Amino acid sequence: DTFQCMPLTALVGERILCMHGGISPQLKSLQQLREIKRPVDITSPSLEMDLLWADPVIGISGFQMNMRGASFGFGADILAALCKELNIDMVARAHQVVQDGYEFFGGRKCVTIFSAPHYCGQFDNAAAVMSVDQNLLCSFQILRPTIGRATARIIPTSMGKC
Repeated sequence: DTFQCMPLTALVGERILCMHGGISPQLKSLQQLREIKRPVDITSPSLEMDLLWADPVIGISGFQMNMRGASFGFGADILAALCKELNIDMVARAHQVVQDGYEFFGGRKCVTIFSAPHYCGQFDNAAAVMSVDQNLLCSFQILRPTIGRATARIIPTSMGKC
């Protein structure tokens, strides 16, 4: 029940749209996101489902059905158009294991941040935490898996303005 009441998106500095999954063909304005009623029960295709399940896909145009069986994959072209339409600089998301803890897509218009190193004991991935300063400069702390020890190594990285 708690998850049905949680916010699905956040807007940082009016320029960085954050969500778990990705963008939706139904998303036309930031106001739509503000108007999402909670609690929400996400059992069928909807804007809310896309915010949780959509994924960026290299090499496609527009939206295509997602390989996960829920929501959509989206291309860099549709991401750029939506960023322009919503007057935002970037989408920050999670939802996918990425090797180095974070990974940019679509000319830095999207960043996937994954915060679980050595995911499920099956991947040799790092984790990352993104910080955004008052000037909207993004930096990343990388946490590399350390097998056999409980301590994570933190490697600060600055990537400049997102």
